Amino acid sequence: MRVSFYKYMSDIKSAQNIESDAFDRELFDSLSLESQALTELIKSGSNLLPHFDSLILDLFCAFYKHNVLFLPEDHTKKGSSLARKLLNKIFHDSHYKELREETVLEGFKSALATEDMGNQLLSWLRSDDGPGERKLLKEWEVDEAEDRVAELKEEMETWDEVEQENDEMAEAFNQAKEEKQSELDEEEANLDQLIQNQEDNHENMDFDMDKMVKTSLEQANQNIEETEDQIQSWDSSMGNPEGGKGAGEKLDLAAKLSKNDKLKKLSLLVGSLKDEMLSARRKVWSKRGSEVFDVSIGDDIGRMIPTELVSLRHKLLKHDFKKRYVEGRLFQYYLKEERGRGPMVICLDGSSSMDGNKELWSKGVCLTLLDIAKRERRKFNVVVFSSGGAPLKIFESIGKEGLSGWGMKESDIIELAEYFPGGGTNFEEPLTKALELLEESKFKGGDIVFITDGESNVGDMFLKTFKETQDKLRFKVYSVLIDLSERESWGTLSRFSDKVTSVSKLTSKEAKGLFLDL
Repeated sequence: MRVSFYKYMSDIKSAQNIESDAFDRELFDSLSLESQALTELIKSGSNLLPHFDSLILDLFCAFYKHNVLFLPEDHTKKGSSLARKLLNKIFHDSHYKELREETVLEGFKSALATEDMGNQLLSWLRSDDGPGERKLLKEWEVDEAEDRVAELKEEMETWDEVEQENDEMAEAFNQAKEEKQSELDEEEANLDQLIQNQEDNHENMDFDMDKMVKTSLEQANQNIEETEDQIQSWDSSMGNPEGGKGAGEKLDLAAKLSKNDKLKKLSLLVGSLKDEMLSARRKVWSKRGSEVFDVSIGDDIGRMIPTELVSLRHKLLKHDFKKRYVEGRLFQYYLKEERGRGPMVICLDGSSSMDGNKELWSKGVCLTLLDIAKRERRKFNVVVFSSGGAPLKIFESIGKEGLSGWGMKESDIIELAEYFPGGGTNFEEPLTKALELLEESKFKGGDIVFITDGESNVGDMFLKTFKETQDKLRFKVYSVLIDLSERESWGTLSRFSDKVTSVSKLTSKEAKGLFLDL
């Protein structure tokens, strides 16, 4: 009798331990493709534990699905039994139930909890408190032995089918079957022994596993709240550069913010400086000569069209309004300026003496000025300079001069925030590059903002040429001295600058001048 296809299918073991449907798997695959952080987690874990990718999918389903159901144990692979034990402990922990109140049917939050828990599990698996890489080799032995037994069973089923169709060769087939059965019995005995050893190992790590699961869930719960605040703070400070983000992009941003204190501190500093800038410039913007030219989308409340206000009086539409505001998709008037303005070029000192708080302040000022340029639809360039072999690093905004839409890509903002070449200080090279960028623009009346904490020689011949070009292009030079140690000097800056200020004055009443003048 031919072996039933359905019986064969029922013998196939799943590497997963939690039920999932096509929608769950498609959503998870989409997040994995969008998120480099999630992809790297799966890649790292897959070299350590068999079916780690299935464990991460199970974690996602455990947080995301409304009804979480475990597959019958006899339908799952023994190579994923450690994962099952971990998932069982997670499932029965009180902190898991608290966390699910935030994550159920929330793709991003579920992915965030999955990535957080996944990284903590990965660290535990490698640690001395966990099984460690050496003991995890036993998990691979079980998995390989289980696959070998499955292959032999499939071969035996094939022998049965062939034997029934060839009665005249029954004796030869019986002999071959007996040899294959003997091999199968031996492999099954080996698998049984490996499974027993595996269960003993799991039992020995039971206490440590309980402790790790409890700590990891507590941490994941806290991290979700903190991460949402950090992303909201970042988007608010940086003007949500690219509009609404996909869940995968938000995951990567969350991973960067959680690992990089510099980005978190910079976000808070830019937010504070932007408040100072907005309070200083509000009257300037309100008096600027402009005319309504078109309707566009954005997040400028001051230029929002009247019909958008209707949403604020409707219980449901109010939430949609808030969402579109965060994403920069409110309908607003597009104002046509009476005349265009030239680019804003920031020369940013990246020398070794700027390390630490000076770097944060310099980049905080730089990114606040980016907001001014974006609001005024001006091209924006950042020239990071030092000396000692490090070439100039150029960052630029994207858009079209004189039109709305100027802004810097979020990936460029993060790269700018993290980039720090070190080395010495050279003023002439970045100033020369700034002149080139100003000359490329079709508009005159640009600005150079030079941010540094030090001094460098500027030759008389260079200065003469620089001034001649300045007269021709009609730009101004504003310098910001990062004077945190109070030992910095304005000497060289005053030779080529129209105005010099310092970060110590940026928050004082008389020194919002930089934000007012630009």
